[in-house]
Amino acid sequence: MAMTDINGINLSGVTGKLIQTVALTKNPAPQAIATDAVNGHVFVLQMESAAKTPLGNMYLNRIDRNTGRLTGSMYLTGFGHGISMGAEPVGTDTYLWTEVGPVSPNDGVSNAFGQAVTRFRFEDGATLDQAGVPDAKKFCPPGGRNTGPSVDLANNTLTIVYFKGSVRCFTRYDLARAAQGEWVEVGSTFELPAGAESGLTFQGYTALNGVLYVYQWKKDPVTTYPGTSYITSYSLDSKTKLDSQVVTGADGLERREPEGLAVEVDPKTGETRLLFGFSDTVPGTTGRRNVTIGWYPTQPAVDGVKVLSDWENLTLAAGVTAGAEAPRGRLVALADTTYLQLRGTLTCHLTADTQIATLPQRLMPTRTVRQNTPRNMYYGVGVCRVEANKLGELWAFGATADNAISWIDLDCVSTAWR
Repeated sequence: MAMTDINGINLSGVTGKLIQTVALTKNPAPQAIATDAVNGHVFVLQMESAAKTPLGNMYLNRIDRNTGRLTGSMYLTGFGHGISMGAEPVGTDTYLWTEVGPVSPNDGVSNAFGQAVTRFRFEDGATLDQAGVPDAKKFCPPGGRNTGPSVDLANNTLTIVYFKGSVRCFTRYDLARAAQGEWVEVGSTFELPAGAESGLTFQGYTALNGVLYVYQWKKDPVTTYPGTSYITSYSLDSKTKLDSQVVTGADGLERREPEGLAVEVDPKTGETRLLFGFSDTVPGTTGRRNVTIGWYPTQPAVDGVKVLSDWENLTLAAGVTAGAEAPRGRLVALADTTYLQLRGTLTCHLTADTQIATLPQRLMPTRTVRQNTPRNMYYGVGVCRVEANKLGELWAFGATADNAISWIDLDCVSTAWR
């Protein structure tokens, strides 16, 4: 049975969108995600290539959280596999927490994992080699291996995942003191229960206010993708399992491989959110992957309505202009269903099916949504169909050379969104 935890997160509840189908620096899928909401960045780790995976070489992508555009990258050599990561804003800079080498196994064949964690400032275009990171800036919990960090800014904690023997462990540290090289534990170490990973692939984790969230994937036995993705939550203090649910967000992605969890505080609303990532195939390619990031809210609905993304203006296509009210959209959840709502009017001269606007990243569906809406009346035709696809394109259908559309009213558009 679904439940809402102490953070206000319901893993079977509605989800919002941060960015969608953003292509990365290199071809491989994303591995881990983090955000610097203060400075407006999303960070995504990816391997350099399949051939370089045994070397632990990764690219750290920086993405504008508002536009979804790639704004920079770093090259990390000998760092690991990107199990997880964290971002920490310091003024206008961002410091990243990642795993770091030396890597193991170092056999030239297997996936290589970093054996410590480290913290460094993002520098666009820079190369950082693990051998150049001083040992004093590397840390691994005693007796641990295959590490990965995650940051909870809301509670000033850094969590490190690692193996001790055959057991996957999670230990929390004071974030501010860890940044200074002082490793002060918070609470006690949590060990993932025996059997918790049976038949599942570990795809990331994060922690928020004493609750651990573990991202796992059950591959389809025939096609591998998309398989089924799960998030399971545990209390780090009581050592008990809280909930486990199938992740239903972004269900229209075709490949839909789960990639990374993180937490952030939304700069506009102050709401703490649980982020989850997926990779998909870049359209027109077979081997290049992109990243989509959704999120679970923590604040309750108001009068039964949860605003997942407030009103934002649409980007109008060439030849389309705003009417009396600029076209805009938002996402709201009502009774466990999410709706895309549009408002405003536009003027145009359409004589065929035409793209009329582009949705902001946060409003893009992963399945095409559509609704009929008023247009200029001509020879008994007074409605047209508008559709939004997963590229964020908003199209109008129904115009012909002898029955042109000169205006469209979007005020009645409220359609189920996935």
